[in-house]
Amino acid sequence: MALETAKENLREFGKELNLADLAFDDNHTCILGIDNTFSLHLTYEPNSDRLYLYSPILDGLPADPKVRLELYESLLEGSMLGGQMAGGGIGVATKEELILMHCVLEMGVADGSALRRFAPLFVEAVEKWRAVAQKIVERRFDKERDQPRLPRPGTQQPPKPTGKPGEAGGYIKI
Repeated sequence: MALETAKENLREFGKELNLADLAFDDNHTCILGIDNTFSLHLTYEPNSDRLYLYSPILDGLPADPKVRLELYESLLEGSMLGGQMAGGGIGVATKEELILMHCVLEMGVADGSALRRFAPLFVEAVEKWRAVAQKIVERRFDKERDQPRLPRPGTQQPPKPTGKPGEAGGYIKI
């Protein structure tokens, strides 16, 4: 059932892109070129009934350890709770020098148009993070100006208590 839902999602997505022959290969994978700049990989995993979306953010890691650290810090910060990664996350394959952004759609509970609705958000996030990563590698990154800005839980500092415990403006020890 979930495999059929995944296939239906791929067909609906293909219709949206005017690509009538979109289908999974023997490994349940479909790879699409996006504007000749990067690829969107779609893989259905039958054991989990999940459709994985993943795309490269950067091919080749920076040789300079300081630049690499800055890149990793920015990607990890953006990946916090999936807040700036369309609900997904980021992975690094150091030996292959590859960084991938990924998301998952649960095909066991999805309708036939989940991918069509979600893919544009994912592609937009990939495009933003590819630009951020490239700027960091080229040392043209301004953290305040260039970081994708989406609301992130827990980024606001709570107000510091004033007064004594139990008083107005104070805190209560739990």
